[in-house]
Amino acid sequence: MEIEHYSYSLHALTCGIISAKWAMELGFSQLRQALWGIAGLLLGPLALLILYIRLVRDRQATGKIGGE
Repeated sequence: MEIEHYSYSLHALTCGIISAKWAMELGFSQLRQALWGIAGLLLGPLALLILYIRLVRDRQATGKIGGE
């Protein structure tokens, strides 16, 4: 039981960190980065999916690698 709880909290923390990092790459303000980090903690993969779609669309608009 304790290992499952540790696994879920580690997963939530990882989603929060990645969400904040991707928000930073998108050029969001520090407040919005923090809010996306919290959203990553609470919503997990859903927040990551939303930010991933935004990253791909941003790269398509600017013609960067990864937006093909």
